[in-house]
Amino acid sequence: MNKPDVRQIIQPAQHLDIIFAVNEKKQQLNARSTVIYDIDSEEEYFLIAQTQPPILKSMTGETIEASFMWRPTSTDDTLRYAFHTDIRDLITDYALSKGRRVQAIRLSYPKHFFEYNYRFFYRVQTIRDCPITLWIAGHRTPLSIIDISEGGLCFSYAASIPFLSTLQEGDKFKITLGFDEEKLIGITVKVVRIFQKDEFPRMKFMGVKYLQLSDSSRNIITTAIKKTERIMLRKRAGLE
Repeated sequence: MNKPDVRQIIQPAQHLDIIFAVNEKKQQLNARSTVIYDIDSEEEYFLIAQTQPPILKSMTGETIEASFMWRPTSTDDTLRYAFHTDIRDLITDYALSKGRRVQAIRLSYPKHFFEYNYRFFYRVQTIRDCPITLWIAGHRTPLSIIDISEGGLCFSYAASIPFLSTLQEGDKFKITLGFDEEKLIGITVKVVRIFQKDEFPRMKFMGVKYLQLSDSSRNIITTAIKKTERIMLRKRAGLE
């Protein structure tokens, strides 16, 4: 199978997820979304946008991982690849455009890529510019998605909803996700967490993971997440 070429990926406007730490026991991933600003002509380093939370000057010298999604052709599955890179420097006044200076991070140029196999996923909150709607059978109105990833989602619901109130961790049920352009996909999910927050006594929150997700459905979800990330990055950089 073809693999992504370093020179084709390390280009301005390429989206990356910067990964600082993985806690496999708690299934937590510390990933921060960014985009490539520029590359060195000698291929010694490249510049990325400052992340949120920000990369600090004190992190200079640390080796981190950066990952990205790649599809060889339009008919192939989307795969996640990653590479190791060193934090070289924090630039406080990078000229992004005429009259606009921003923070940027200098990273070492990667030597090669590898497939990224962790089953933890970067989550994004849904936004108005890229709506994602969640329905369950027997409930007329959509439920509020807290965040969504390539592996699952978290949503809130009224504690009084009969069907959801009977579910426990490990139970399976079906949901429908709606995307822009009137795309609808049905997914079987498994409950991985149910919790409440003191500030919302009448609400419950549920985290679920997808089961037996088809390639076409996964691609629709991945595309929506990446679109959301791009919009959020552009807004953060003041480009929208």
